[in-house]
Amino acid sequence: MHERTQRAFARLVFVVCCALPTSIVLMTILVTWTPWYHRHCLRTITASIAKDTGFDVEIEDFDRPSPSRLELRNVRLLDPETKREVAKVYKLSWTEVNGGVSIVLHQPELQSSELGNTWRLVHDRFLCQSICVSTPVRFAANDLTLHSDTGPLTLRDVDAWIEPGNPSMIGSSTRATIECLPTGQPTDRGFRIEVVRDRSGVTPVTTWTLETGDTALPCSALAPYSDAMAMLGNEATFSGMMRWSIEPDGWWVDLSTSRFDHVDLARVFQRLPHQLTGDASLRFRRGMIRPGKTVDMIAELRAKEGFVGTSLLASMQRDLGMTIQTDITSPRPIPYDHLAMQFQIFGAKMTLDGICRTEQGYEGLPAGVVLIADGYSMVQARELEMPAIELAKAVAPSHSVLVPMSEQTTPLMQWLLPPSRAIPNGTSHSPAPRIQTAQEFSGGPTINEP
Repeated sequence: MHERTQRAFARLVFVVCCALPTSIVLMTILVTWTPWYHRHCLRTITASIAKDTGFDVEIEDFDRPSPSRLELRNVRLLDPETKREVAKVYKLSWTEVNGGVSIVLHQPELQSSELGNTWRLVHDRFLCQSICVSTPVRFAANDLTLHSDTGPLTLRDVDAWIEPGNPSMIGSSTRATIECLPTGQPTDRGFRIEVVRDRSGVTPVTTWTLETGDTALPCSALAPYSDAMAMLGNEATFSGMMRWSIEPDGWWVDLSTSRFDHVDLARVFQRLPHQLTGDASLRFRRGMIRPGKTVDMIAELRAKEGFVGTSLLASMQRDLGMTIQTDITSPRPIPYDHLAMQFQIFGAKMTLDGICRTEQGYEGLPAGVVLIADGYSMVQARELEMPAIELAKAVAPSHSVLVPMSEQTTPLMQWLLPPSRAIPNGTSHSPAPRIQTAQEFSGGPTINEP
């Protein structure tokens, strides 16, 4: 080969193998440093997260320190319909490690009123659609703040993970678990929530398990999400273990070993026609509830330093068969010192028994005392057996209609409930006109124009 040809060939090899790749790398670096490329990548990341979560996503900025790590700053999740904020995170670090994904959240905040949307994200996207998570995902956060109407609740040492099922295996289950500890708790053992999507049956079923151990979980944090938690009061707490599930033919809840403390009875009876106040605790020794099928429950209700309305005492005597040992003719509520009662419901049968003698300092009382005032018995119930429906009858308003209860009439009860207040009958109860003289007006003098 001629020397000139060799030099030309060498120059060509240098350009193709060295100069051109170097120029491409330099151009790529310059392009990736431009603001418009940074904004393009931010829009791509935002769109990808919005597609996976189903929420509107706002991200202030991002950084990619390495190919396997992504950091996002000031992330907000918004409801796509109401545009209300569901959650926000000051900083999010996404790392792919050991065949899985590790997500570290810095200062995450959740809105209690939007917990339904948050649950929809976890359940529908990650548990039901296992294709969205094909590898294990682990979450970690030092502090998680849950905002509610009663004030913020901060959880520390938050650790959560999602273990997906095998997509190629029929009947595999997906499991999500979260463990954390409320701030200010003296114990180092927090509460644990486990959600399992079981696909082994004909229809997939989701089962929840809440276990708190000795940690008292404030019910007010779930009040905007659950009406049942809201009616317990702002100071109510839950401890123990609770399991519940929603199945194709209904739902069930297991409250065995559960305990509710600092329940505000005034809030519980707020919508009822009777009055009962006090700081109460409700402890379940057995508590399987399957609406429309079976109820198997043994629980104790204890309260102290409250008031009981005379109408409620009359209902306890008339409908529940309790013995009233105080004057109930006065319309004013009567103060009491202690209330202690054990009730057992199995199917359609209920048993009531007063247990005030188990209170410290009242061991000398006779068996069956339900209410105590000034050291004396007010109400007694000694292993009373009755149909369980009598409990609903005792708290029903006086204008309610007696209807035979059965499985066939249950669907109608959801549509034909009486109003909270009695509707007046006849024209004699019609409201008075706002202008009182309108009924007697017969016209005024005529006006003549000049």
